[in-house]
Amino acid sequence: MKKAIAILFLIITLHCNVPSYCKEEQADNEINLNSNFSDCLKDVNVEEEVKNYLGDEPVYVNLKECLEVALLYNFYLKSANYDYIRAKWEYKNSLTNFLPDLSVNNYSVYYSGQVLVGAALLENFNELALSVYVRGTHQLTKGGEQIFEARSKKNLKFAQRHNLDFTRSEVLLYCAQYYYELLRTKLGIEIYQKNYKERCAQLVQTENLMNAGLGTKFDVIRSKTELAQAKQNLLDALQEFRLAQAKLANIMGVEITTCLMPIEMEAQMYTLIEENKTIEDMYNLAFSSREDVKKMRAQIQALREQKRMIYTQFVPRPRIIAQEQWQGTARAGLGPAIVLGAYVDWNLGQNMGAGTITQAKAKQAEIDKNIVDLEQSLRDIKESILKDYYESKISKDRIKISKEQTDYATQSVKLAELRLDAGEGILIDVIQAQTFKTRTRIELVNSTIRYNIAQVQMLFDSGIISKDEILKIYNP
Repeated sequence: MKKAIAILFLIITLHCNVPSYCKEEQADNEINLNSNFSDCLKDVNVEEEVKNYLGDEPVYVNLKECLEVALLYNFYLKSANYDYIRAKWEYKNSLTNFLPDLSVNNYSVYYSGQVLVGAALLENFNELALSVYVRGTHQLTKGGEQIFEARSKKNLKFAQRHNLDFTRSEVLLYCAQYYYELLRTKLGIEIYQKNYKERCAQLVQTENLMNAGLGTKFDVIRSKTELAQAKQNLLDALQEFRLAQAKLANIMGVEITTCLMPIEMEAQMYTLIEENKTIEDMYNLAFSSREDVKKMRAQIQALREQKRMIYTQFVPRPRIIAQEQWQGTARAGLGPAIVLGAYVDWNLGQNMGAGTITQAKAKQAEIDKNIVDLEQSLRDIKESILKDYYESKISKDRIKISKEQTDYATQSVKLAELRLDAGEGILIDVIQAQTFKTRTRIELVNSTIRYNIAQVQMLFDSGIISKDEILKIYNP
C-alpha cells in the first residue's frame, strides 16, 4: 500500500509545479531551470547556454575554416616567412661579391705663385690641374673565401625555408589539436548540463517525497550536495571552454576574445594513418620528410662551408686593378692614361697560422655539436612516434569500452530509478549510477578526441602533415 501511494504521488508530481531548490537557482540567472520535474530533464541548446552565461555571440567554425585562417594569419608563420626572406637576400648579397667594384673619381686643383716640383721651383705659376679616372677592381674570390661564403649563405637560406615549412606544419598541428580540445570542452558542457538537470530533477523528487512523508531530510541534503557538485563541474567546464577558445583564436591569428564555437554536436573518429603502418615505417618517413630535420642538416652543411672559408686564410689572395685616367690642365687640356695592376697578398693565416687553426677547431666543435643535436632530435622524433602510436591504439580500444560502459550506465540509471520508485532501492544507488554515467560519457568524448589528436600528431611526427591530409575524411 505504501509503495502504491509513493508511485501515485510521483505521477502527480510530473504534472504539477512544486516549489523546490531549482527555483532558487533561477533567481541566480546563471542557468535557467524551471521547478517542474519534466522541465529539469528537458534537452537544452548548448550554444544558447554558453552564450547566455559567457555573454558573447558565438562564431561558428569548423576545422577546415580554422586551418585555412591559421595559414593566412598566424603570427609565428609570418615571422618565419620574414626570416626566410632575410636569408634569401643575404644569399643574393653574397653573390654580388663576385662582381668587380667600380669607382669614378675626379679632382681639380688651382695652383698660383711658386710651386716646387721635385727639385725645381717654378715661379709665377698659375694653372688649374684636372684629373678624372674610372677604376675597376676585382678580388678574384679572395682566395676562395667568397665561394665558401656564398655556399654557406645558400645553405642557410635552405635552412630558413625548411624552418618556414616546419612552422607551417606546427601551425596545422596546434590548430587541429586546439580545435579538437575546444570541441571536447563543448561536448563536456553538454554532458555536465544534462547531469546538472538530472540532479535538479532528483532534488525535486526527494523534496516532494519528504514533504509527503515518504522521504528523509538526509536524502534532500544529499541531493543538494550532488546538485552543488554538478553545478561546480559545469562552471569548470565553462571556464575550460573559454580558455580553449582563446588558445584556438591565438593560433589562428584572430582576435583572442572571439567566441569560437565548433559546429559539431558529437565527436567522430578520424583515422588519418593507415593501420598497417609500423613505428619503423613512420620513423623512416620522418627521417627523410621532417622539415626540422632538413633544417638542421642544412645548418650543418653551412657550418662546414664556414670552416672551409676559415682555411682560405692560408691561400694567396690575388687581385687586379684596371684604371683609365684623364689628366692635364685647363690650359693644355686633358690627356689619357691607362693603369693595369695585379697584386697578390699572402698572409699565411692569422697570427702565424695559429689564429686560423684555432678558429677552424672551434668551428669543428660547433659542427660536432649540431650533429649530436640532430641525432638527439631523431631519437626524440622516434619517441614521439611511439608515444602517439600507442596513444592512438589505446584510445581506439578505450572508445569501444567507453561505448559499452555508457550503454550499461544508462541502463543502470534507469534500473536504479525504477527500483527507487518501487521502494526497493535507495537514493545512493541512483546517485552512484548517474555519477558513473556522466563519467563514462565524459570518458567516451575524451577518448575520441585523444584518438583524433594522436592521429594528427602522427602525421606531424612522420613529416607528412598538411591541410589536405588532416581533412581527407573530415565530415562534420
